[in-house]
Amino acid sequence: MQGAAQVASVISERKTSQRKSGYPYWKWPIVIGLSVFLLYLALRGVEWRRVGNIVAHCRVSYLILACSCGALSYIVRAMRWRILLSAKEKLAYATVLWASSVGYLANNYLPARAGELVRTAMISSKTYVFTTAMTERVIEFVILVLMAFFLSLTLPQRPVWLVRLMLLTTVSALAATAFFLLLPRVDRARTGLVTRLPVSGRTKDRLHGIAESVTLALIALRDPLRLFQVCGATTIVWALDATAAVILARALGMHLLFSVAVLLSTGLAIGNALPSTPGAVGIFQFAAVTVLTPFNYTQTEAIAYILVAQAAGYVVITTLGLIGLWRYRLTGTTETGRL
Repeated sequence: MQGAAQVASVISERKTSQRKSGYPYWKWPIVIGLSVFLLYLALRGVEWRRVGNIVAHCRVSYLILACSCGALSYIVRAMRWRILLSAKEKLAYATVLWASSVGYLANNYLPARAGELVRTAMISSKTYVFTTAMTERVIEFVILVLMAFFLSLTLPQRPVWLVRLMLLTTVSALAATAFFLLLPRVDRARTGLVTRLPVSGRTKDRLHGIAESVTLALIALRDPLRLFQVCGATTIVWALDATAAVILARALGMHLLFSVAVLLSTGLAIGNALPSTPGAVGIFQFAAVTVLTPFNYTQTEAIAYILVAQAAGYVVITTLGLIGLWRYRLTGTTETGRL
């Protein structure tokens, strides 16, 4: 019970800090407006009777297989996070898996990416743990963009907008990689900068602690073996997600190339990074229609596909997340998960 109360406390503090900063007042009209607008663009002209017919004829065996690939993807994600965390402390794999699962569950049902704080709180309250979670997100996006870029070269035809978007995102991913690799090298400059800030000593100590945690999390990637393991695990994650997408399309009687599935994952990842409502309603539908229609998918087929994909994704992460919460309530704290 103590562990569940700690997670609830983190979410409550997050909401309180947002209210104090006025965050929701300016954000939510924009978020809701953007979601509604994109949902309108994605759904106009959709043949809902055909959507229903496609979903009704979904082959359950393929759907279960796709969900299994999705679940395995989350398992590998937990392994990857544990590799990053191991640079400072050893944790039992089960501890990281269930904390990660609850975090993804929170991200799907709560706004403002609260899941990142939730899964951090289930491991530890230390800034280092949160920093590894953020580092993991950056690596995940960089690997996905690079995979999408190289696989897009194999496509027989590519829309001009897709070529431009892939070039932009690839350059951005490489710039982000360079920034994160160079950041630890400016550690001495960071120390001097924080020391000269016109703030209280307590605030300076806190800023030093945060900066040191960020530096430590990034230095952890300088270990060639650890970097290889993280990048390898990330490649497996996206390969599993793309495979699940291909199998799900087969379940709905559609044909989806693996390379297009990776492009779809990229579009959904970019959309997921935008401010959105829980579940990225509107953004995911728009991304699916935008990516799939140039590759012989009708708008109706794209909507049928993404609706089933989102529903399947919710089933997988809700199952894993609820098991994680149940395990967390039993142990009361994840401190027993340290090796």
